[in-house]
Amino acid sequence: MTSTDLVVPDPAFRRVPAAYGLRWWADGWRSFMQAPLPWLGLAVALLVLLWLLGELPMGGLLSQWLSLPLLAFGVIFAALLRTRMTRAREITPAGVPLEPENEGALSSATQRWTRRIGPLLLASLLVLALGGVIGAVIVMGLGAVFGLGLASFGAFAKVMTPGMGMAAGMGALAGSFMTLMLLVLLALYLFSVAFWFVNTLVALGGLSPWNAVKLSVRAGFANIAPITLFTVLLLPISIVAMLPFGLGLLVLFPVLSGASYASYHDVFGDGAAS
Repeated sequence: MTSTDLVVPDPAFRRVPAAYGLRWWADGWRSFMQAPLPWLGLAVALLVLLWLLGELPMGGLLSQWLSLPLLAFGVIFAALLRTRMTRAREITPAGVPLEPENEGALSSATQRWTRRIGPLLLASLLVLALGGVIGAVIVMGLGAVFGLGLASFGAFAKVMTPGMGMAAGMGALAGSFMTLMLLVLLALYLFSVAFWFVNTLVALGGLSPWNAVKLSVRAGFANIAPITLFTVLLLPISIVAMLPFGLGLLVLFPVLSGASYASYHDVFGDGAAS
């Protein structure tokens, strides 16, 4: 057997309809309702961990670095819950309520997550580095294309001119600033699409960090429609989750984990999880 025979090909992905973005939210909610108490305990532990990290020097950077591995923990747990639900459905007679056996699922998820923690940390570092570099290039490049630099300079010059020039300059400066902010939001959105499947491909698919990034970019943009719908719904849902003293985040994290697994399952299929 040659070395090339040992190379495992990347899993194939498929394009799914835009409506799947709504379906992923529903799957995430069902995942939470399947084991609400373990999910709440896990969410509390992870939020406390992130808060403690935030108190350390460079805590914000540490929190970003650990965001993908921590979300991957939830995704693995969601995958195990889905598997047990499927097995319970197969052996339960029609008309009888499903009662999947979830005992030990959290500890089993911890063991699987621990085995992948190294690649997950490396993948998260890779995403941070690529995001920083590409983000700077996109913002500066688009800013140059739209002449934001010159517009801002001209607006600043008018601001310093008394009379009507000051009012016009303030308006132009505000317009340039708003355009730049929109470009930043666009760049952040494109990052979320490109890196959508990185953690699941590493945690469940067993891919190396670099291969996971490359495949995530291809699969993400191939499924930009459902990802866009999911992201549009995320904003109002996040606002609602923050209203009761942020307690809704204890539910939002499990739902996002379940939805992340659902999107991976729909795009990469049954045989993708390891």
